[in-house]
Order: sequence, then C-alpha cells, then structure tokens
Amino acid sequence: MPELPDVEVFRRFAENHALKQRIKKVEVEEPKIADSSKETLQESLEGHQVTRAERTGKYLILPTETENTLVMHFGMTGWLDYGNDQKPEYTKASLIFDNGYSLYFVNPRKLGRLYITDNIHAFLEQMKIGPDALAIRENDFLRKMKRKKGMLKSALMDQKFLSGIGNIYSDEILFQAGLHPKTKISDLNEAHVGNLFIQMKEVLQQAIEHQANPENMPGHFIIPRRKEGEPCPSCGGTVKKDKLSGRGFYYCPGCQK
Repeated sequence: MPELPDVEVFRRFAENHALKQRIKKVEVEEPKIADSSKETLQESLEGHQVTRAERTGKYLILPTETENTLVMHFGMTGWLDYGNDQKPEYTKASLIFDNGYSLYFVNPRKLGRLYITDNIHAFLEQMKIGPDALAIRENDFLRKMKRKKGMLKSALMDQKFLSGIGNIYSDEILFQAGLHPKTKISDLNEAHVGNLFIQMKEVLQQAIEHQANPENMPGHFIIPRRKEGEPCPSCGGTVKKDKLSGRGFYYCPGCQK
C-alpha cells in the first residue's frame, strides 16, 4: 500500500506536471472510485486549474482556483502517470488538460478513491485523519504517545493517531529505533520515545529522497531485506517474520529485543 513517502513522491510528480494547467475533461473509467459520483467529479473540475499539490498522511490534495478540492487516496495499489499518448493499463480516471496531456490515476486493484470537498480541514476531520507523521512536532508526538496504549507497531499504523505510516515503514522505523514491534508503549521511557520520533522523521525523509523505491534505500535499511531469513544489515543476524493483528511484520531479534 502506498504510504507517506510514496504519496509525497506522487505529490511532487503532480506539482511538476499538473499545476496551472486547465482541466479540459475528466474521464472516469471506474465509477466506484468516485466517492460521490462521476458527474460530481466532472462538474467540479472541468474548466478549472489545479493551483497547488499538498499531502496529509496518505492523501494527495489538489486544490483548484475554485472552492473545490480534489483528494486522492491510492488504496492498496496505485500511482500517478502523465502523458499524451497511450493510456496506462489500469487507469481508472484521467484529468485531460488543454495542452493535450493527461494526469492518470492508475489503480490496479480498484481500491483507490477520488473525493471532492469544499473544506479540506472538515474532510480530514470527517475521515478521522490524525496529524501527519512528517509534520508533527516532537512535543506533540511525545504528548500523544503518553496517552496512547497498546503495542508500538499498532500505534504507528493507526491513521487516527498518526497519519501516513503503514506496515512497511513502521517496520523500518522500529528497526532503526531498535524497538520490537510488540513492545508495549507503557514500557517506554521518554528517551525511547524521543529516539523513536527522530528515527521516524529520518526514515520518512530518507525514503522520500530515494523515491520510495525499496531497491534504492540506504544500506542500513531493513526494507530491501524485508524477507524472512535475510541477513540483518546491522548485526548480520537473521531477519524474522511475525504477526500482529493479522498483519505480517519483519524484524531482527538481535537488534530489536
């Protein structure tokens, strides 16, 4: 599933290709991805320009010069493409610009969604989206963690608590912090939480710099070795797989007690 680093890459892609271009036509190949309706998307966007490209958590936010804002969520799989030739396979919606090029919403598993809102703050509140993991300040993070219960990995993946982190990057953040995914938050001291905050920011920023591509990640990351039996990039031990709330996760027993 696209997580914060992936969507930040998409945001920069949209910023490079979609801003200040007038939307001539909106095509929707898969009606169910439109949260309201295909007609609402068309009426809200056609004839208008995208003025900015923003992001909160896993949501890409594209305001227009009107009160209408297009919000994209990429579901389990999804990405953006841009071109003026053949439409990419699995394209579910297209913004066709006056210059003849299109921004394509590609979504193989049809689990992505396109929303129209006239109030992005109310939208995020309605969707119960927590503060962005890359934008949250340390004091706010520490305060929220003091009130949070349960296990660390579940907390990092809770989009109401903190938005943007999913299964893959929670594994990486906890590996870099030297914390076991099943660690109880109540067992952490302030130094642990402070280091977790630092590693969270560093991992997300590094992932964005490397285009969220696992093959390009730094050598000390566990993501390229996220497979049971692979050698740990830190201690040389063996990467293990376990489950939490039905989701598989990867960790190093030697580095994450």
